[in-house]
Amino acid sequence: MAQESTRDKLGNEIYLTDERWAHIVETHEEMIFYRNHIFVTLRTGQRRQDAFDPSKYKYTKRFTDLTEGFTHIVVVVKLTQREDAQGTERSNNFVLTAYQVSRRSV
Repeated sequence: MAQESTRDKLGNEIYLTDERWAHIVETHEEMIFYRNHIFVTLRTGQRRQDAFDPSKYKYTKRFTDLTEGFTHIVVVVKLTQREDAQGTERSNNFVLTAYQVSRRSV
């Protein structure tokens, strides 16, 4: 499975697989031309922990070039650990989904 990764402001490596990208554009058609915006959002956006699932985070960033009516990209990420073949715990941080929203500036 092909994947592309980047690091967030806290140094967490986060990857996006082709399978997740296909899910994103199937369920959020407005994202088709904004794949790179996902990585910019992960690197420089604001991060909030999910209130119900502490391993899930939403990264949000404002953009001026989104589909008409939208102002921000939201990227939902799962930050987890997994054991590698040698039995060592490794980070397994991946994009679950991404979408555009409209938010007023404060």
